[in-house]
Amino acid sequence: MECYQQTLTDLNSAIAQNTDNAKALAQQGESYRLMGDFEAALAYFNRAVELNFNYAWAIAHRGEIYHQMKRYEEARTDFSRAIDLNPNYTWAIAHRGVTYRFRGKPYYDKALADLTRAIELNPDYAWAIAYRCQIYGLMNSYENALVDFDQAIALDKTIIPNWPGERGLLLSYLGRYAEVIECCKQGLQDNPDDYITLYTLAVIETRRKGLAEAKTTIDKTRAALQATIKTKACAGILYRLGGLAALEGNFEQALSFLQEAILLDNEPLELARRDLAWLDLCDHSDFQVLINSTIY
Repeated sequence: MECYQQTLTDLNSAIAQNTDNAKALAQQGESYRLMGDFEAALAYFNRAVELNFNYAWAIAHRGEIYHQMKRYEEARTDFSRAIDLNPNYTWAIAHRGVTYRFRGKPYYDKALADLTRAIELNPDYAWAIAYRCQIYGLMNSYENALVDFDQAIALDKTIIPNWPGERGLLLSYLGRYAEVIECCKQGLQDNPDDYITLYTLAVIETRRKGLAEAKTTIDKTRAALQATIKTKACAGILYRLGGLAALEGNFEQALSFLQEAILLDNEPLELARRDLAWLDLCDHSDFQVLINSTIY
């Protein structure tokens, strides 16, 4: 609260000194957004838009703040307004598409349309290509997802963190299990502690070779996950700990991890519906309740 009061003091001072400089206010708001102080960022952007009602850049970046705060309808409204002001505003179009993605399945078509439009405007827009890959995956269009995935990492290998494991996951949806193992093993040569790639490999080894053959990879994956969770308890880590428990037949523990993960983020809902780690739990009533929950 003290920090926020200071922000308001700074805001009032900025307005008093330069009441007609919407750009300076918006830039200050963007600095606060990048620092994660969304309330302060909103205060600056709101004032910038008040000073310049047609300031598309400020409106779009205020939309991104709303998106990061999970206020998706307000985000969509701002992105749409910015696009109305500038119909070829590629950044706003792509980010509106991602906002649609987080509003759930009924909006996937709109997400796909926006991201495709952004890529048409900028064919080398790796960020938009990577997100369109996600949409194709959510729509079970895995061949298209793989094409986008490979194009995105060809443009920028940092655009998809832990990409060998993520690519392996896509290949597993296509049933190309030998390629999954090869992709993961190559990735682990560069980063032996990559828990996402380790997890993908553990799941496929278990399903192809059996639990006993995969035990070494499972143990290594769990160790990597537990080492990471000491510094950040994110949904992806909890989810994967649950997946390992499911592979080993520890269903109560698996469901407990899954429930914790879902409370933190929507992604585990999407993953668990397709992840082979949960195959033996598909008909379990508690599992069905969890994966059919709606948090959007």
